[in-house]
Amino acid sequence: MEKLDYKKEFKDLYLPKAEPMLIDVPNMKFIWVEGKGNPNSENGEYQEALQLLYGLSFTIKMSKMGTHKIEGYFDYVVPPLEGFWWNMTIGARGTVPMLYRQRKI
Repeated sequence: MEKLDYKKEFKDLYLPKAEPMLIDVPNMKFIWVEGKGNPNSENGEYQEALQLLYGLSFTIKMSKMGTHKIEGYFDYVVPPLEGFWWNMTIGARGTVPMLYRQRKI
């Protein structure tokens, strides 16, 4: 059985073109956490959530090696971390100050 690699299978989602375009996002199942706080805080909620997410994902992935088989399991490459960020605080003149900076790699 071949591993599902989300970045290869869903290139429009993970390797978008330079120009804006509409894409259809298929139904998918995810594990996720919800929280608040500064994602840059050392030993903060965000860091703990990352450890939890990757720990769960790799536990599920490696379950194929054990005797208990998870119903509906398929082998996969652990996909890249995704996040939804927002700030509920409204600043001066209605601007929304954000706690993160996006950078080009």
